[in-house]
Amino acid sequence: MKSRHPISWLVFAALWLLAAILIHQTAADLPPRIAVHFDAAGQASSYMLRGDYRVFMLLFAGGLPALLVGIMTIAYSRATDLKIPNREYWLAPERLAATRAFLIAHAVWLGSMLIAIMCFVHWLVWEANQRQPPSLSNQSLLAGTLVVLLLISTWIATLMLAFRRPTKERR
Repeated sequence: MKSRHPISWLVFAALWLLAAILIHQTAADLPPRIAVHFDAAGQASSYMLRGDYRVFMLLFAGGLPALLVGIMTIAYSRATDLKIPNREYWLAPERLAATRAFLIAHAVWLGSMLIAIMCFVHWLVWEANQRQPPSLSNQSLLAGTLVVLLLISTWIATLMLAFRRPTKERR
């Protein structure tokens, strides 16, 4: 199992910074009263003040992923009894550090996906508020939802496949 630990942190930090810049800059283009919730037909059903929205989105796009990654990093860096496939093999003393590093990197990738998802949500809100009256594109929402499901499925599959016993060690 190879660890992509430094790359995952670099991607996470870059996305975190880009998300903060994107949200801060594009929120300025929004009207003073922003449509933030939409019904099934895409019509606005709830509003928020621009300043409150900016803070909310910055916290959700930056704070929530950082909190998630922080908690998972602390938990995995000390973990000795994990519920993973082939746990006897992957938690053996000679592999424990690499297993922990992989799990931390995988958590960081999850945090990066969460940042990207929140930026997509911000883009949907921004796009909806460019119309008068504000309305959400259900096609964009559906396409984004499918991409999110594909990303999460890939993340889960990668996690499960990582803990197979190496081919030369299988019986």
